[in-house]
Amino acid sequence: MSEARIMSEIVVALSKEGARLFRNQAGTYELKDGRYLSSGLCDGASDLVGWSKDGRFLAVEVKAPGSHTDPERLKKQIRFIEAVNKAGGIGFFAESVEEAIYRLRAAHGKD
Repeated sequence: MSEARIMSEIVVALSKEGARLFRNQAGTYELKDGRYLSSGLCDGASDLVGWSKDGRFLAVEVKAPGSHTDPERLKKQIRFIEAVNKAGGIGFFAESVEEAIYRLRAAHGKD
C-alpha cells in the first residue's frame, strides 16, 4: 500500500478516535516566474499534524512498510517527533492504521 493511501486511512481512523489531522505537505517548488516557494511547517516536520482528543499537539510520520528514507532526513524527522513528545504533545512513526491507533491509544493510557 502506498504511503499516501496509508496517510489518508490514518486521518480517517484517528478522527474516529477524537483526533483532527491535516496533511503537512513539505517541499520547495519552482514557480512559473522562476521564484521558489517553500511549504510545510519546518524541515523534518511530520506528514500529518493536528491535535488529539485532549487537545495535545499530534504529529504522525507515516512510512510505507519497507520504504527507505535518506538518513539525514530521517534524523530530522526523529528530532521533530522527539521535540513534540518532550513538549507534551504526541508524536510517533506509523506504518499502518493499526499501528497509529495503537500508538494514539497508548498515549492516552489505553491499549
